[in-house]
Amino acid sequence: MRRGIGIDRFITNMNTSLIQQFQTSIVILTSDYEIAFANPAFIEESGYREEELLGKKVNDFFMELGSISENRNGEIFIKTKSGEVTPKWMEINHFSPANDNHYIGLILLDVQMSGVDPLTKLPNRYFFYRYLNKAIKKAGVEKTLLALFYIDLDRFKFINDTLGHSYGDLLLKQASERLKRCVGTKNLVARMGGDEFIYLAEDLRDETDVDDLAQEILNSFSAPFQLKEIEIYISPSIGISMYPYDGDEIESLISNADSAMYRAKRSGRNKIEKAQLDVSAGAFEKLMVENDLRNALVKNELLLYFQPQIDLSKNEIVGMEALLRWNHPELGIVPPAEFIPIAEESGLIIPIGDWVMRAACLKIKAWMKEGQRIRISINLSAKQFLQNDLAEKFQQLIDETQIPPELLEIEITESMIMYNMGSATDVLNRLKKLGVYIAIDDFGKGYSSLSYLQKFPLDTLKIDRSFIFDIDSNPSSKALTQAISNLGHALDMKVIAEGVETSDQLAHVEKLQCDVVQGYYFSIPLTEDEAIQFLINFKGAK
Repeated sequence: MRRGIGIDRFITNMNTSLIQQFQTSIVILTSDYEIAFANPAFIEESGYREEELLGKKVNDFFMELGSISENRNGEIFIKTKSGEVTPKWMEINHFSPANDNHYIGLILLDVQMSGVDPLTKLPNRYFFYRYLNKAIKKAGVEKTLLALFYIDLDRFKFINDTLGHSYGDLLLKQASERLKRCVGTKNLVARMGGDEFIYLAEDLRDETDVDDLAQEILNSFSAPFQLKEIEIYISPSIGISMYPYDGDEIESLISNADSAMYRAKRSGRNKIEKAQLDVSAGAFEKLMVENDLRNALVKNELLLYFQPQIDLSKNEIVGMEALLRWNHPELGIVPPAEFIPIAEESGLIIPIGDWVMRAACLKIKAWMKEGQRIRISINLSAKQFLQNDLAEKFQQLIDETQIPPELLEIEITESMIMYNMGSATDVLNRLKKLGVYIAIDDFGKGYSSLSYLQKFPLDTLKIDRSFIFDIDSNPSSKALTQAISNLGHALDMKVIAEGVETSDQLAHVEKLQCDVVQGYYFSIPLTEDEAIQFLINFKGAK
């Protein structure tokens, strides 16, 4: 951009060498609020090259600028090219160096302000609310689309609880850096508090833009995070609301995005959900479900379903996986994905887990009386696994029900043991001394190294169903299943293939020497009565 004779003379007369050396950021604007000059301090701070700044409207780089038609000094935020928002104190000076041309000089001083989150250096909730208010007004005038992406890190509390807050803080910093890389010049990402972030996208053309941005955010978490000596994966759950469709004011847009995010968590995490205005607000819905869950324990509304596990070499049923269900008085049978996240957040997962442990032991005893010696496997939550008295609870139940401990199998996931190897070793060894079986569930889906397998007293390796789904058409899935099967056998473990639904899948897992299969090919999850009939009537897998 050509600045004009007036501004060039003015800068020269100010002693160009001096202004170039100023550590304070200085920007000069034309009367049309275009950047006519930026000193090296501002260029370095903003991350833009000089040619990317000159001739551009100042609003492309500054936030909360307000009116600069008068000498109104005050707070300002510089949005850098990397997406970081830096607080400044702005001093405005108007001058006419030559030919009656009007220029505006901005001096930007460092200042600590309440609008920036101290950990991530992102705008905080306070700043975001103010900025969103202006963005809504602007979109209303210009008839454009806004989108809010409410982002929550899945299982962040588990990382904080197991690794400590220093690791959690490091994860938040790295997550904020990834989110900033997703932000364009007209978008903004802020930290709302805890592990929640919010991303505002402006001037969107249609919902296709919204979908693309959401997927970009999701994809940005696909690579692992390096937290000191530990490499982990963490996923986001994303809820989306759009102006003007899902609200025309701050509270409604944020509330609807939060509600959508919560549904993304309930549907399995690492998901994207859009606002549904016919769904109750997230906070109210959580409260109602939590209240109903408390009553479910008192009113005996919880129940177990059972899915058979078939030993291919013996051609017989060797186990049943117990799967929790909730018989809600109004909604009917509710699957765990609909209520377990709320149970975890509210702390109800502990009494619910205790109920599952007892119910499984009682069922083993009842089936033994009917002549069926079948192992039942139950899934532990992360919070259950971290209980100091977990082994004592199992010992008490085994003594009380007088069941053979080898008929009880405890399933845990890779992620539950990878974060605190020392504690996990102690818990598993204490459980193993009881004589119960221990299985690693969803193997291949976790993120730890394989070296842990030989450190723990494990009996069973359950191959994640994602490998079995396309084992008959995807060479990679077939190769990985073969490798896992070989690994399990080398470590003297039984290998179970989960999610077997077709005869082709069955043929492949049998050829790859998986010992036991589980899935819809043999049976869907069954009620207690259906399970005992299946045991009685089973004629073999072949």
